Amino acid sequence: MKKLLAAFLILFFSAETYAQTVISVDESISKNSSKSLPLAIGASLLLPGMGQYYLGEETFVKAYIWTDVALWVATFGSYFFGERQIANARSYASRHAGIVNPPSSESFLNLMGDYRSRGGVDGENSNPDSDEDYNQAMLRRGHAIDKDYPFDESHSWNWGSSDNPETSHRMSHFRDIMRNYRISRIAFQVSIGALILNRVISVLDVMGIYRSTSSDLAASETKRLHVFPDFRPEGPGATLLLSF
Repeated sequence: MKKLLAAFLILFFSAETYAQTVISVDESISKNSSKSLPLAIGASLLLPGMGQYYLGEETFVKAYIWTDVALWVATFGSYFFGERQIANARSYASRHAGIVNPPSSESFLNLMGDYRSRGGVDGENSNPDSDEDYNQAMLRRGHAIDKDYPFDESHSWNWGSSDNPETSHRMSHFRDIMRNYRISRIAFQVSIGALILNRVISVLDVMGIYRSTSSDLAASETKRLHVFPDFRPEGPGATLLLSF
């Protein structure tokens, strides 16, 4: 205790005494106190990464943006690829299944790939296998043949006899087109989900950044004052550290 008092008296009475009060404040904890959290969230919802950029946290901005760009490309690419597959399926059915202006309904086009004909293949018996004649399959189930689709030119097809390998190949190719369409729709839905997830992650990140960088130093209720001796070439002094 005596040594501490002696050191204090030496510092106080020294002719070359240099007194300085330094308040050390971590500015990063309050740099966004004047900024708007709703605006930061809105920017991230519009384009992930923009909220972080607004708050001055640019480390992952490019990652968020390029991820979003890639997902938008995947979304539009899968959607238009699927639409192209539907158009191809309708065109192929018109050429090889004898159907007039087939509808673009996915369920109906899939049905065309499951059954060889709507009302029986010409030249075959009137009671074919259940996977040959759609109308016969409906009757076996106790349904009317037009329960789901009308029995008209736009809903009647005929791929041809199973005795001809070429007709079977055409049916197989048609099913491949429809399978590509289903895959494209799955990719489209996954891309949409990923776009939403990217925004959710960005918004949560923005909220965390804002919470840790928008503290008001003057309003803090847990401030602590620390004084440390500070010896400089100009003379002794003291450093005041205010933490919270």
